[in-house]
Formats: sequence, C-alpha cells, structure tokens
Amino acid sequence: MFFSLLGYDISGTGEGLYKPPSREKPEDLQARTYQKFQAIIASAVANTEGNGKDTYLLLGPIGTGAFANDMQMIAEIFRKILNDPLMDSKKSIRYAFDQIWFVSIDKLDVFVKEFKK
Repeated sequence: MFFSLLGYDISGTGEGLYKPPSREKPEDLQARTYQKFQAIIASAVANTEGNGKDTYLLLGPIGTGAFANDMQMIAEIFRKILNDPLMDSKKSIRYAFDQIWFVSIDKLDVFVKEFKK
C-alpha cells in the first residue's frame, strides 16, 4: 500500500524543503501547486505495479480546506496533470491507474465539471 502526504514548511522560517507560494501572486501559487501535485502523481506512478491494472489513485481537493485554495484552480491543475504525459510517457498519465477517485466530505461538483472537459 502506498500513501503520499504533502504539506507546507511548518518551521516558520520559509527555509524548508517546500517554500509556500505567495498569495499575492496567483500565477506563483498555481505554478508551485502544479509542481507539487505533479510530484505526488509521479510518486504514485512509481509505486504502481505492472501496467496499473487494479491500481486505484485516491485524490481530493488538496489545499482547499485550511489553506483556502480555490477549488476550481485545484480541479484544473489535476485535470491538466492527469491528461498530460509524464516524463517520457506517450499517453496521458491517467492511464497508469485502473481508476482515479476524488474523495471529500465536500461537494466535488467543480471536479465533475472540470473533468468532463
């Protein structure tokens, strides 16, 4: 079983492994969030067996709770990452998994709409 966790630098110094993005620069926030989510998906792919059959990827609206990120932005980032090839792959990275589920206690209508695109 594989779990991937993410978080911000909680040291308070801003010198940790991950520097929190600037709220004043939406493009910075989006770019850093994209990089972080891409790393999460890449580590999940690296931990799949074989062709991904019977492999489930469970995701959620990461960062939309306590960090108050825009759910639409998060949905767009996940849609882009999952539909683009990763590294040298020829197909969308979503094909590395048998099923991808978004789970949350919140409504995920934004994700449903975004992934229908």
